[in-house]
Amino acid sequence: MKTRQGNQGFVLAAALSVSVLILLLGFAMSSMASASLKTSGNELARLQAKYAAESGVDFAMAELQAMQPEAARTYYAAPVQTDCPGDLDCTYKVAYADSTESGDVYRIESVGSGPKSAEYEVVALVIKGAGGTQTNPWFTLGLVSEGTVEVNGWTTIEDGGLHGNAGYRIGTGRFSADTVTASCPSEEIPASQCTCFAAGRNDFCNGREPAEVVDPVDVGDISAYLDDLWEKYDVPPPGGGYSVEGPVYINSQEELDAWAGRTVRVSGGNVYINVPGGTLRDLNLVLDDGYSVEVDSPLVVENSDIWASDLTFLGNAEVRSSGFYLDGTLAFRGTSDSYDSVYVADTIDFHGTNAVDSTKLLSTGDFDDHGAVTYSGETTVATRGDVSFHGATDLSALENEDGLAVIAEGDVNFSGRNDTVGIFWVGGDFRINGTKRIIGGVLSQSDIDLNGNTTIQAHGLQNDDLPQVDLLDGVYVLSRGAVSED
Repeated sequence: MKTRQGNQGFVLAAALSVSVLILLLGFAMSSMASASLKTSGNELARLQAKYAAESGVDFAMAELQAMQPEAARTYYAAPVQTDCPGDLDCTYKVAYADSTESGDVYRIESVGSGPKSAEYEVVALVIKGAGGTQTNPWFTLGLVSEGTVEVNGWTTIEDGGLHGNAGYRIGTGRFSADTVTASCPSEEIPASQCTCFAAGRNDFCNGREPAEVVDPVDVGDISAYLDDLWEKYDVPPPGGGYSVEGPVYINSQEELDAWAGRTVRVSGGNVYINVPGGTLRDLNLVLDDGYSVEVDSPLVVENSDIWASDLTFLGNAEVRSSGFYLDGTLAFRGTSDSYDSVYVADTIDFHGTNAVDSTKLLSTGDFDDHGAVTYSGETTVATRGDVSFHGATDLSALENEDGLAVIAEGDVNFSGRNDTVGIFWVGGDFRINGTKRIIGGVLSQSDIDLNGNTTIQAHGLQNDDLPQVDLLDGVYVLSRGAVSED
């Protein structure tokens, strides 16, 4: 009996212990469930605040997308704060930040709220591009050569650098540039063919080798690109028309007016025009091979095209919206103004004071500027031969970011004081002798040689006759992320 009672006491104690344990477990599970529900509620509040903040960024981007670039820059010049529409509990602030070659950059700050005082903030940098194309920025890096670059005298490269695949020589005189690089020595250019000399500057050369070596540049196939330009601008003469026997002498405005609005074909002779102050308009003039046009007095040419061997203006000339397509030489011996026109010839020769605005000059031979020419707009000089600038070429005003494009298979030579807003893409050597300022850039398949005081201001310019790159069209995210959350 005593043993049985002891066993009963043990069973009772064990049962009580199990009951207490179950009770404790119940309390623990209840507490855990309560904590879990509280955590879930906080997480839900945080997610609601995050969703609201992210939605604010999306609303801001939609507003930017709907606005014109100029209007957006003006409207968001100072930060603009807006409440999110509908039931979303958020506000977003948009501010213009910067302009780049690809578009305008904006900063978006969006704060979203949720239950239990939850907050979430997102900051995004976005870029708004206007679409379209622009001249490849590769053309506005400064001085870039597949050969060597040599500078003598005071040389300043602003917002750009100097690069020569085969090295560089920097002579005495003041020199400054953002970067100075080369692509040698290398397997393609051994040390024996690599040039590095910098008078009084130990930071550009390590002994006889360039201090900073980068990958070689390839400035592209200029010859093939010129083929495309010729196909674009060199148009054949029209068929049919009114036929006359040459030579033809025109000495009055009435005779010029008799040809207006017609296609005139002249066979077997030249055409001589001597009408001081006259106007040749709305004419297609086609001469047989080997025959030329000579203008002996000041003449205005409007909306007219001429196909001949040579075309010579002995007096002053004003040419508007016209085209000259020649097998030989186009020569301006006096003062001339050219606007929105196309000249295709073997040789193009300017003398006197000239203004050339948004005109295309294509030469299968050489292009010679012997006078003082002001180039403006998207003017293009494209030649299979050499380009020579003599005298004083005026620094044309930088308007609408348009600029001169010089595309030459041969050399480009400057002498005297020549200032130009333009981009030079050269198959041969690029040389400057004298004082020069260029706003734009220079790329050469051969060498670059500067002698005298030269300033190169690397600057992005637009000329549709140079290779283009597509611009961003729309609003794109540069960076986007949470700043803080409560």
